[in-house]
Amino acid sequence: MTQLKIWLLDYHPSFNNLEFADDEDYSKVNAMLSKKQPLSKEWSAVNVNIVDKGKPSDILGRFNGALAISKATKQILVQHITDNIEFLPLKTEFSGEEYYILHVLNILDCIDPINSKVKRYIRDDIAVYDEYSLSLVEERLMNQHMFKVKLPNRETFLPYVYVSDQLMEILSRSIQGCQLLEIWNSEFSWKQAEEKYDWMCQQVDLSLSRTFDFNTAQDYVTKYFGETVYSGKWALQTDERGEIVLGTLKIDGEYDWMNPIYYPPIILDLTWGVKR
Repeated sequence: MTQLKIWLLDYHPSFNNLEFADDEDYSKVNAMLSKKQPLSKEWSAVNVNIVDKGKPSDILGRFNGALAISKATKQILVQHITDNIEFLPLKTEFSGEEYYILHVLNILDCIDPINSKVKRYIRDDIAVYDEYSLSLVEERLMNQHMFKVKLPNRETFLPYVYVSDQLMEILSRSIQGCQLLEIWNSEFSWKQAEEKYDWMCQQVDLSLSRTFDFNTAQDYVTKYFGETVYSGKWALQTDERGEIVLGTLKIDGEYDWMNPIYYPPIILDLTWGVKR
């Protein structure tokens, strides 16, 4: 059988994003998006503001399992997805710019509860799953290119949009400012991925030649533009504007970089260093 992969499609917090102009509209839209049925007949466009971070984006936010998208993203999707999605228009003060809520109606009951990673139990029969360590039922994913995932023994779904490998390839070369995260591989379980990732982080720490604390790490990358310091899955460097960016190691060996609003407390006490 051909290898299958499933990807989580999301906005990227370091790129331009979108927020509702009115808190009441935000609450109303979130409540509407919890429904499984189409919303286009009852939908009225609401006002939104673009949060300009200097980095253009085609996926501008996630709201209760729906994505705020650009016109360019819509144009790509209508070429490849013919049903079970709808585009709910939004209003902005920028003439010529069109944005939509992508509402995905295709909800799959595809979680393998026995082999998925559980964070905790709400009741004996209701689990809270680790969204990034799921085991999925392969036959239920065949020819499914965009969907949401139903939770076992519940009428709710995970608040994310998932896409197939084929659609991921199209989106990754066509739109910008988004995240496409591999969350399931038919030939590589989450347990194997965790083992590989832990080994990768250990190899990073073993490769460090000069080590120092977090404050010194910040000073180092500020002084030496283009240099990177590492600690396990984390990395620091400065961007083209001279601002410190935080990187997170991915399973493919690349880093996902972002301008942090604040640093996770756990990284402040880590030992940092430069690679040999």
